[in-house]
Amino acid sequence: MKVQLEQRLTELRVEYESGQKVLKDIELKLAELENRKKNLSEILLRISGAIDLLEEVLEGKEGEQGPETSTGPEAIEESVEVPNVVRQPLEKAMLTLEEAGLKAGEIVEQKGVFPVGVMVGEILRQEPKPGTMSPAGSSVKLVVAARGKFMPRDNKYSLCGSFSDSS
Repeated sequence: MKVQLEQRLTELRVEYESGQKVLKDIELKLAELENRKKNLSEILLRISGAIDLLEEVLEGKEGEQGPETSTGPEAIEESVEVPNVVRQPLEKAMLTLEEAGLKAGEIVEQKGVFPVGVMVGEILRQEPKPGTMSPAGSSVKLVVAARGKFMPRDNKYSLCGSFSDSS
């Protein structure tokens, strides 16, 4: 009986060592996959940033072909310079616009992967563009970073729900 128990103990030790090797191999493969996932996420963030930049450039080119605006003295007195609110939290951006004599207009959420450093709730784009002249009291469209399929959602409510009727 003792011989059989010692033999079984030896078999279990061999099986345990084999399992440990398999476990270590799996952990190495998981670490490699995590690194690949991280690298891919960084690449997607850079691509997303490039897409946003190209879209802004293309929108700017299209906007240049629009109708001429009045440049007389009256236009300067009634116009204000649109401040840059990109990368500001939504509430701060709204205050900045108010201080400049403008107001937040349509607020749109954009879900997805964002350029590095952009936080959920920050302004991604604005229309009209910063630095342009706009009539005092006019609205500025804001595009806000929202949680998408790659970012965990910790509540069911829209980020802009209290600021906009659009969903």
